[in-house]
Amino acid sequence: MNRIKSLVVFIVGITVSSTALSASVKLTEPRLMEHVTPVPSALLINAYRYTGSLKSFSIDAVTENDDVFLDKMVVTYTHHIQIRVKRPQKLYISTYGDLKDKEYYLNSGHFTVYDRMLNYYGKLDVPIKIDNALDYLFELYDIKTSLANILYTDLDKRIPPKNRGYYFGESSVDDIACHHIGFFSDTQEYQVWIEKGKHPLIRKFIVIDRTNPFLPRSGTVLKWNIEEKNDDAIFIFKAPKTAQEIDITPVNEWEAE
Repeated sequence: MNRIKSLVVFIVGITVSSTALSASVKLTEPRLMEHVTPVPSALLINAYRYTGSLKSFSIDAVTENDDVFLDKMVVTYTHHIQIRVKRPQKLYISTYGDLKDKEYYLNSGHFTVYDRMLNYYGKLDVPIKIDNALDYLFELYDIKTSLANILYTDLDKRIPPKNRGYYFGESSVDDIACHHIGFFSDTQEYQVWIEKGKHPLIRKFIVIDRTNPFLPRSGTVLKWNIEEKNDDAIFIFKAPKTAQEIDITPVNEWEAE
């Protein structure tokens, strides 16, 4: 009889202990999940994919870029950038500030760059799609448009993060909650602020050049409008009456001279 009582007590004890353990797991599991650190590379690739999926949008950005003056000090220059995109074939970029005052137009295979400071413009026939046109302009003419590195539809395949990333926590950019992440290599440091939630937009980034002892940096803050419809008229260049048209020469012709 004593053996039966002991067995009952033992079984009840196991049941109670198992119930308590189960309750403990249920209570602590959400707390553990709250402290799971997001993977920086996954956040960045997700942002690239999301941006690449947008069909029509606008960006208003402010950039600050350092330049080393006479190997003595760092000078910072500021530019304001307006971007209007209507995929797959229309793009408008305006850059103005301390050193530049230019407009770039991509419209169904036609490219125009207009320098407002010098009042000249040049035209080229380019591939129709924005991605291909940007590649064409860079590779053949060494033309780089502002913030082109976030305008590609396949950026997640072009520049996936290869170095170890770090998660610095949550931060705010223009009162928008963001993930703050960073990457580094022997030549560069890269910090990014990515909006939390269903719209993982890059709201801010900073790049530091580690190859220069002055550690010059460039920083950009971006304001997005992903509901921008973008009227087709904004992608059409109308030359001012006093503007002069010039030829745009391929890079290989520069080298041959």
